[in-house]
Amino acid sequence: MGLTDHQFELRDVLDTAARGNGGLLQVTGGPGVGKTSLLGSLKEQAAESGAVCLMASGFADDTAVPFNIVEQLIWSSAFTGELDVVARWRSAGERYSEAEPGMLRSLVREISDVLHRIAGGKQLIIAVDDAEHADYPSLMCLLHIARHASRTRTLVVMTSGQTHQLCAGTHSFPELYKIKIDPLPESGVGHLLERHSDADLADRIRASCHAVSGGNPRLVKALLWDHLQAAPGGSETTVTVAAEFQETYRGCLLSHPALLQVAQALAVLDRYGSPWRVAHLLACGQERAARAITVMNSAGLLEDGRFRHPAARYVTLETLRAEDRARLSAKAAELLYADGADPIAVAELLVIADKTPDQKGVTVLWHAAQKNLDHGRTEEAIAGLRLAARADLGRREHLDILMALVGALWSSNPATAEPELDRLMDAIREEFPADIPEQYLCFLLFMVLWFGRFSDGEEAFKWLSGGGDTDNASSMAALRVTRQWATFLKPTLIHDFPDQAPSDGEVDGLWAANLEHGLQLSVGELGMEIGHFQDPRQVADFSPDAMHLLSPSNHFWFAYAYACRMVWALAARGEAETADRLCGALFTAADKLNMKTPGAVALSMRAYIRCRHGDFTSAIELAGTALKSIPPRGWGVAIGLPLSVLVAAHTAIGKLDEAQRYLHYWVPKEMFDSVVGLEYLRARGQYCLATNRPYAALNDFMVSGMLMDQWPVDFGDLAPWRIDAAEAYLHVQEPAEAKRLALEELKLSPDRPLSTRGRALRVLAMAEDPDKRRLLLYQSAKCLRQHGDRFELARTLAELSQDFLSTGETQQARGTWHEVQKLMDECGISAQHESRRDLVVDGAESPADARQSEAARDAGEPEERDPGASAEGAEQPVLSEAEWRVATLAASGMSNRQIAKSLYITVSTVEQHLTRIYRKLSVGNRQELSRRLWQLIGATGSSSC
Repeated sequence: MGLTDHQFELRDVLDTAARGNGGLLQVTGGPGVGKTSLLGSLKEQAAESGAVCLMASGFADDTAVPFNIVEQLIWSSAFTGELDVVARWRSAGERYSEAEPGMLRSLVREISDVLHRIAGGKQLIIAVDDAEHADYPSLMCLLHIARHASRTRTLVVMTSGQTHQLCAGTHSFPELYKIKIDPLPESGVGHLLERHSDADLADRIRASCHAVSGGNPRLVKALLWDHLQAAPGGSETTVTVAAEFQETYRGCLLSHPALLQVAQALAVLDRYGSPWRVAHLLACGQERAARAITVMNSAGLLEDGRFRHPAARYVTLETLRAEDRARLSAKAAELLYADGADPIAVAELLVIADKTPDQKGVTVLWHAAQKNLDHGRTEEAIAGLRLAARADLGRREHLDILMALVGALWSSNPATAEPELDRLMDAIREEFPADIPEQYLCFLLFMVLWFGRFSDGEEAFKWLSGGGDTDNASSMAALRVTRQWATFLKPTLIHDFPDQAPSDGEVDGLWAANLEHGLQLSVGELGMEIGHFQDPRQVADFSPDAMHLLSPSNHFWFAYAYACRMVWALAARGEAETADRLCGALFTAADKLNMKTPGAVALSMRAYIRCRHGDFTSAIELAGTALKSIPPRGWGVAIGLPLSVLVAAHTAIGKLDEAQRYLHYWVPKEMFDSVVGLEYLRARGQYCLATNRPYAALNDFMVSGMLMDQWPVDFGDLAPWRIDAAEAYLHVQEPAEAKRLALEELKLSPDRPLSTRGRALRVLAMAEDPDKRRLLLYQSAKCLRQHGDRFELARTLAELSQDFLSTGETQQARGTWHEVQKLMDECGISAQHESRRDLVVDGAESPADARQSEAARDAGEPEERDPGASAEGAEQPVLSEAEWRVATLAASGMSNRQIAKSLYITVSTVEQHLTRIYRKLSVGNRQELSRRLWQLIGATGSSSC
């Protein structure tokens, strides 16, 4: 029934009373459903009919003040002089129950006379809102007037909650009228929205608005206001829930303290709310709690005892003071624990209560943290573990809690884990040399190495080396995992590490495929699969305790560490597709558990693989996302991984300013004692080469070599420093050193990826004489094609194209250069880049070219320049075949005399050809000629040659 219908019903009651059938009108309804609006309509209709309307409102805080309602009624009239007697009534009313029981009846009759005197013979209407909060003397007075109103024109109107009984005897009144106000149905919500907006908007949001408001008119209007403020011209069908709704909801509760208390208890209990639990929480009768819930259901504030929208629960919790919420949460936790509720719900309440837990509470917090971690609710797990760590625990339990807390913090934001890591180190120092599981020490070693705390790492390593039996399966697994991490974070530790290196047979495509499958399993299934990852020849039986480091989710931790090791090994061997796919599985598994740090590491490794194969656009996107996933300080020594990719990729595509920006990131000095430090040095060296600082680049490459010489593990397949240094030597015109390093690398080629061999062959070609160059470049291109390294292949083909050009083989030069351009497009190198050729052609001049240029200068031959050549050409220039041969030889560095000898023509003919070439190409010297010829080679169509 809509509000308009209630207004018609009210008019009928007023007309009946005006004809001499007065009495009592009870208006019932929940908070905000329109009782106050109905009273406003009552006042308007009374004024139209000439009746005297006296109004008052009950307040919970004033129920103890005698005759408070009567005083308000007199205040609402023009006869305020009658207030003088209120003080006397109040003084007498305070004593009526103690001394003279009949006094109240006398006062009631006297007050009735006063109110009728105020009416002055007109129809009298007395309206009291929220009459359940009326003081007792006033209520007795109102009921007395209503009882004797039969056959008079007096009407007493009282509003109250849906189930509130004002007085047990009202049902026997001669004239009793009732109006019950229910929330609006969905159609009524639509009509109300139409009255305050337009029909189209009302039709779109009425269903959503009804679901959130329950048909409560005040809430409907508040939602409409929020929606119009947020999206006045939008087409959304979901109503906006914002500040106006929250304030209105709060107002509905605050005006009814009894309902507010029950709502607060329901908000604390959340999905476990029930009349029985609310009654226990508030120490009140279950009937009272059930009645209050029914009222709020009928008012649209709740639906089956549950909040209709999270914002409603949130604003209800806001009405609680912090200490009250903590107190209620503690009681609710005890209540739910006794009922055997989900540990996660109990733990959430314990965290809010923020009281140091007892042993029972620690157990709940521990199990809840495990479940939260396994379902990706890392922040909730951390909050529970922090609280559990404050308890008075035994040493082993304390280590369990701290270990889990450090792991959870590291997986979410490593920067927050380091303070807890200090506490963990102190706790183990106090415990050692007691029997501490190797898993604890392995995990601790990884953590301190991650943060570059190598002195703590050496201490943890001594504990691990001096540990007990490591023959059981779980200890062997823990040692093997830790060895993989230590290999990359602090390779020098491997000298003395327990001999738990994985067999070579473990790292192949089949293993990677099995592990990729395992990462897609549930946590429980993955725990069973772990046995297969330890040793292909046996299935170890791992109990939950044996696999315990953080929680059951740490099964994922073991698989993750093995997968990381395989990714590096596969990438080094050139199995990029398998490694890339495994990285994808790593990220998906980490993302499912909401582990930001493992996810960032997986993204960085994937970016590294893409960068190694020339997919620079994808590499930049992946590494950039990884770098932003966690704060820079949280990366520890591993920050070099995403930074090296970003520097190398931006350098490769010619965005040197971007590369420099990432070089300005602060990195810990300990990073250079790790494998990621090698990658960082290599990327920085490549940037130095690109910015014409070959000696700085050479220093970075040689430092990489010196570091690897000190390590027990050869990382030359990941960081081929000899090739990098050889390229730097070419830039400083030291071909002999470049050749020596290239040959050294080629001797290691059986153990190196094809990409490394391909680069070594190209460098060797550039250091050799021209007559040996082409064959070496062919071999280089073959290796790089097989490996799939598009960028390095583009560099080799660019050199091959230039070699073709130097011998006048223009068709081959052009075809090869077109393939280079296609590869550059695939690598993400913009076709509009000013120095696109320079990005793939080695900037160093080959030894033979240098000798030819030097000979030309010694011969004193001038650089020909056509004085009439214009700076710009309106059309694409056309060179004859003869002119093209002369131009390519001149661009390669030959003197005029050498060109004449090579082509069997006179020097004068060469000069004439060059004069026409300079004019057609609008160039002034041989350096400009070389650049212009490369532009022509890159162009399509026969007009370019």
